[in-house]
Amino acid sequence: QACTFPRLSLAPGSLVPLGAMLGPLKSFFWPQRAGAESSGSPAIENLGGQGRRSRVQDVRAEDYATPEKYLEGAEIPTFYQFQSNLVADEDLKPGMIRNLEVDKRLTLPTRTHIRFLVTGQDVLHSFSIPSLGLKTDATPGRINRINTFIQREGVFYGQCSELCGTLHGFMPIVVEAVSPETYAAHARKW
Repeated sequence: QACTFPRLSLAPGSLVPLGAMLGPLKSFFWPQRAGAESSGSPAIENLGGQGRRSRVQDVRAEDYATPEKYLEGAEIPTFYQFQSNLVADEDLKPGMIRNLEVDKRLTLPTRTHIRFLVTGQDVLHSFSIPSLGLKTDATPGRINRINTFIQREGVFYGQCSELCGTLHGFMPIVVEAVSPETYAAHARKW
């Protein structure tokens, strides 16, 4: 079956407004919308199927109640900071990984969207945890943001991956991912 395409005749050297050029195309591809656009209102009355009219409603976050399990107990902080240092060889215990173990692990919840804000204090560093797919530069005077979503519990090791100075090889990062309930109990201590 042949398809006839609308034609637009132009005189040589004449300028045609964009609306005049697109009008025939719109009516060809969307004939049911050609009349609705001229009225100035969007055509949403046929979205619900035949015989049903769509109901548009404004929704706000305040309309939904916060579950009680998040309201119990002390307030959980949204951020905290601490210093974590490499465990020396003489302090290693069985099961610890040499040059990758720290005295204070970063504890994070699983199944939660997490945002890291990373900056440097002295020289360029690189915050890297390969098993989580995280790597970003820590530049003095700038803040870099990276996001993660940890799906399983476990311990994830990383380290500075920028040649930042004499102690570059001794800047490990250890993330311990725990359940959200365990994290809430841990975060209340801070």
